[in-house]
Amino acid sequence: MVVPGTHKCFITSQNHGFAIDESTLPADWEPMFRNLNDGTNEGIQHRSKPFFSTQFHPEASSGPVDTESLFARFIASM
Repeated sequence: MVVPGTHKCFITSQNHGFAIDESTLPADWEPMFRNLNDGTNEGIQHRSKPFFSTQFHPEASSGPVDTESLFARFIASM
């Protein structure tokens, strides 16, 4: 999975058969992450509010090591 706006790529687990159908997202939500293997959605974000969600976990260094930017974004939105 490639992180939009960066040159980072995460090796992650699959969605375990669960994924959001992006065509059903309300207008104020947008995709945040996509799985490059099968094109499924692995994260969404609100266009104007500080809400986001992910459906993955990195396999190489789970937690704040690989996804520190997500933790920083969460803390900054508080």
